Amino acid sequence: IMQERAFADPKLEILWNSAVEEINGADRLESVTLKDTVTGETRNLDATGLFIAIGHDPRSELLPGQVDLDENGYVVASHPSTGTNLPGVFAAGDLVDHHYRQAITAAGTGCAAALDAERYLAELDHVAQTPQEAQDRADAEMVTEAVQTAGA
Repeated sequence: IMQERAFADPKLEILWNSAVEEINGADRLESVTLKDTVTGETRNLDATGLFIAIGHDPRSELLPGQVDLDENGYVVASHPSTGTNLPGVFAAGDLVDHHYRQAITAAGTGCAAALDAERYLAELDHVAQTPQEAQDRADAEMVTEAVQTAGA
C-alpha cells in the first residue's frame, strides 16, 4: 500500500539503486551525495530532511524449522513476552515488529528480550546474582572437579 502511494505521489521521485555517500551541510542538512550502485556515478541532491529506509523484510532466513514464523517470515512471539515456541529463545526488533519497524521500538523489544532471557536463566538457576557469587560458583566447581579427579 505504501509503495502504491509513493508511486502515485507526483511530488516524490524514486531513486533506485542509490546509496547515501555523504550528508552535506554546515549547520544543517543542505544536500546528500548519492552514488548509483549500478554505474558508480555520484550526484548531489538538495535536501532539508533525510529518512533512510532499507526495507521491511525480517532477516529470518536461518530460523525456519527452528522457531515458529508467520506467513511473512516474522518470528511468532508470545506477547507481551518475547518468548518463542522454543524454550530459552527470545525474539525482538525487526524479527517480530510487523507494525512500527523503527530503531527505537527495536531497542525496546531488545531490552525486553534481554530481561526475559535473564529471568529464564534465573529460573533455571544458571545465573548468579552478583559477580562475586559467579566467581564463588566457578571456584566451587573447580574444587569439586579437582577432588573428583584426585579420587579417580
